[in-house]
Amino acid sequence: MSPSDRWLRDPTASESSSVQNLNAYLTDPNPQTMLIQPRATPSARWTEEIEMGIGGNTRRAWLARATATLIPGMLIACGGETASPAPAAPTAAPKPPAAAPTAAVAATTVPAPTAAPKQKGPPVEVSFNTWYDAVVPPIQPLFKKFEEEFNVKLTVDLNASNRDTAKYTAWFASGTAPDVVCGDNFIWSKFYNANAILEISDYLKRDKIDLKRDYVLMGSEIWCGKTYAFPFDADPRAVYYNKTLLKQAGAKDPWDDFQGKWTLEDMQEMMVKTARVTGNSGTDVYGVRTDAWAMSESNGMFIWTWGGNWADFDAMKYSLDSKPALEAQEFIKGWYDRKLIMPNAVQAELGGGEKAFGLGRAVFRIRAAAAHSTIRKEIGGNFEYDIAPFPGRTKDQPGVTIVSGNPHTVSKTTKVADQAYEFIKWLGGPDIQNFWAKEKVQLPTLKSAQAEYVRDPKLHTQVFADSYKVPYGIHFRHDNTRRHYDEYAVEMNDVFAGKKTLADTIKAFNTRINNEVEYGSCLPYKGSAVPIKP
Repeated sequence: MSPSDRWLRDPTASESSSVQNLNAYLTDPNPQTMLIQPRATPSARWTEEIEMGIGGNTRRAWLARATATLIPGMLIACGGETASPAPAAPTAAPKPPAAAPTAAVAATTVPAPTAAPKQKGPPVEVSFNTWYDAVVPPIQPLFKKFEEEFNVKLTVDLNASNRDTAKYTAWFASGTAPDVVCGDNFIWSKFYNANAILEISDYLKRDKIDLKRDYVLMGSEIWCGKTYAFPFDADPRAVYYNKTLLKQAGAKDPWDDFQGKWTLEDMQEMMVKTARVTGNSGTDVYGVRTDAWAMSESNGMFIWTWGGNWADFDAMKYSLDSKPALEAQEFIKGWYDRKLIMPNAVQAELGGGEKAFGLGRAVFRIRAAAAHSTIRKEIGGNFEYDIAPFPGRTKDQPGVTIVSGNPHTVSKTTKVADQAYEFIKWLGGPDIQNFWAKEKVQLPTLKSAQAEYVRDPKLHTQVFADSYKVPYGIHFRHDNTRRHYDEYAVEMNDVFAGKKTLADTIKAFNTRINNEVEYGSCLPYKGSAVPIKP
């Protein structure tokens, strides 16, 4: 029996054996397995095979394509990258199913959704998997209200390590995915394209919910004209800063002196006046704690603020090697060379995460709204802090931040589609969003709840909500986003270490990854201009 046959005939195997079988399947020498070649869009035959979703070589051919693109980390661990095609385009938009299809991700013709009445008898079990342990625990006590209202028993799997592409792949390929998942939004388009996620447009239409009108979005809830994800949180980036350090150094303050209209040059002057790096890991204070080796946050923010673009969303191409993009990255490198940016090794030595800033070892911290609770906890009473918008290049043009979020999706194979949809709607609804706003846990994605969140007599928390009132950016999502982000970090760390020159490295890197952008049969951002103008 070939490895592919073993995997196909044993979908209930343990997770470890399933991953091993997936691995074996991808390297199966069986001549019946179709040779995989990279392409930007899927073939018509492949699309037809996904729609059929039945046995024999058709199913094996689909699984070869659907899984090969989904586990780049596993492929690298097995001895190098394997070329893989983009997943197939979704079939015609299905209506949410009343029962699970028999095939793992087969397209199904189902009746239009109806309101989910409270079921009689034993509670309906809805499984919920999320990696998002930063904001879910505070709302778990509220789950009881949902369970009682809909006669549902929630089974919650909360673990940060759940953001595992290989695990997601095994779930969807074997038809064992949880009913509701908060997954890795950087690679979730793979599962949209493979028809593994329930399309929820009919539910939204029934409930008269307009996501674009009622919510601030992170950029991939709607994919290729179809809605797959319900918003959960809003996560723009801003600049946390240590007011105490600035005062002690006699430096200017982003709010006290500039009323929030500050520039990168202003920020640099504050860092130069305040930072003290002598090589003593016990006392050194750096200018800023930020991931200067990260493509999107924060380097992409610098590039947009510089007036350039690091990706052409409309054409689905990277532009990291464009003139303004290279200038912005050289500017960042200049900060690093001057020891204004805290090296990755130093922040790791100090405990990682938000600990370095909380200990007063960096004047500024560029980070997301979701980090606020953690940052506040790490600071404790150590010093006075505030939050400023990302600085502009000039005073008359605000800086361009990046916004993100972690929406929820319903797995296509769920047997409880109505209840699963009601749960993701509830998570994005007033019960949770107003709680977040009142308790200052997280910036609500529901627009009507944001006013309460930003009502703070001490801190300028409104900068998070205001991020959507000026041009802002989103992540450049496609099938290989996660891998490209990781590889960019490796290249930039080599540049910072003096092993490579920046311009030559970025030009070569940009050329290579543009040959690896895979996204299905449509241009998902067609007609979109990023930064997005409100």
